[in-house]
Amino acid sequence: MADPILIRFSDDQFEWLAVSSKGRPLSGVGRGSGEELAGVCQNRQVVLLVPGVDVLLTHVTIPTRNTTGIARALPYAVEEQLAEDVEHLHFARGVQDAEGAMPVAVIRRQSLDQSLDALMQLGIQPVSAYAAPLLLPWSEGVWTILVEDKKALLRYGRDQGLALEADSLLPVVERLLKECTVDDTPKLRVWYGGDVAPDVTQLELTGCEVDISPVPETGMAMMASTLAMNTGINLLQGEYSRQDAASLMTVKPWRAAIALLVLACFVQLGGVGYNHWQRVKEDKKLAQEIETLYRDAFPDAGKIIRGNERQQADRKLAELRQQYGRGSDTFLALLHISGEELHKEKDLQLEGLNYKSGILNLRLQGSDLSQFEVFQQKLLQGREREIKVEVLSAVSRREGVDGRIMIQERK
Repeated sequence: MADPILIRFSDDQFEWLAVSSKGRPLSGVGRGSGEELAGVCQNRQVVLLVPGVDVLLTHVTIPTRNTTGIARALPYAVEEQLAEDVEHLHFARGVQDAEGAMPVAVIRRQSLDQSLDALMQLGIQPVSAYAAPLLLPWSEGVWTILVEDKKALLRYGRDQGLALEADSLLPVVERLLKECTVDDTPKLRVWYGGDVAPDVTQLELTGCEVDISPVPETGMAMMASTLAMNTGINLLQGEYSRQDAASLMTVKPWRAAIALLVLACFVQLGGVGYNHWQRVKEDKKLAQEIETLYRDAFPDAGKIIRGNERQQADRKLAELRQQYGRGSDTFLALLHISGEELHKEKDLQLEGLNYKSGILNLRLQGSDLSQFEVFQQKLLQGREREIKVEVLSAVSRREGVDGRIMIQERK
């Protein structure tokens, strides 16, 4: 297996550090242009170091272990901690524990796309990408701090960390310490780059034991040693995974040739004959799509009369509307069902709702995770064939449990 090389963007240049498979530097930190970087990355596993300010590291609890369900619920579970639309963000997750809790890393798609596109132009394809704070050393009961060039990185948990200005380090540490008990007070391990050690007097006044030392080699070398332990969340998941990216890069060089081949085939087919064949094919395809859509909407439908699908669908919809007795509006029907059950609930409070594309999402607050499962069963009782109800997320916080429940008609 090829040895890794850790790279990051630095102003208008790149920085890199080639290391062994055990994380030991094979040379000093290199700095240079994209062409120089491309040369040193040949025959190496490229690991992209993402600035901590670009990544939000948090935790959520999702009451499912289904991969598809987690991927769908994850953005909504983190939504309240975000300042922008979830559609503009990429979510990478760590290992889920027995209670459904998991670490999550969130980054803007635009930011990640720009970095990966810049590297792709150089012929470089990273195998992984990690937020810088999670490549600091970590051990139970110890918070690691790296101070370089008036910037600071703080790792205060296995999957928790952030980047900040060095001047803001004290108030941030004090705020995080408020969430610790006396018995959980951590030791602060401070590393610094450069010749001048930062003043840690105020950190010592927090009651934490503070140990300060200069970085033995460089900050990147320290991160490289942690990289060998594979303790961070790889941001290149889902559509950013190496397999998907490799498929895209493999297809791109052949696009022009494939397009010319298809065009040549079309020309050979001839004008009139091709048009007739194409129309017959499209007609069959459209008929099949109509039948598939109809049966997806009405699984219990019998024989479908060709050309009469619209009338049959109208009759089926009328039957479904009568089941609710609330008119033809799906939103009102779902709102009526959820409203009746919420009116009876004393332990759950409605915090907000939204409706889109036939799906009603309820944002609720309770005091216990089990309340959401109980409420789900109440909504479904006697309506299993009419509606689908799913607990998208349930996140424990100091003030209670915030959860999201999805309700939609069964097609």
